[in-house]
Amino acid sequence: MTMLDQYREAILNKVCVQCLEKDGRGVCGISGSEECALIRFLPEVVNIVKTIDSTTLHDYVHELHNVVCVSCRETEDGACSERGTSGCPLDLYFPLIVDTVKDVQAREASVR
Repeated sequence: MTMLDQYREAILNKVCVQCLEKDGRGVCGISGSEECALIRFLPEVVNIVKTIDSTTLHDYVHELHNVVCVSCRETEDGACSERGTSGCPLDLYFPLIVDTVKDVQAREASVR
């Protein structure tokens, strides 16, 4: 299992289980034509969390907007119709995502 697979598994177990987009059976409710932004941008999200060392969530969110949001649905003026709604799992669950990535990172460091 690659490191990215380990991050993906941890995200599925800690974040996706709480997602509002799940259907009644626990299956992701994102339409078949659209991939969840969290899964689509997982490598970038993991890299953001791994490369920033801050006690402030704002620093992580700022980098998320600079790296991921500009590639997703953000307009040239920085607006996003999904941000601040339940439509963006990255925005809605980002504190939990950061904690989950840091947990995997800590486990990885303790194995070395």
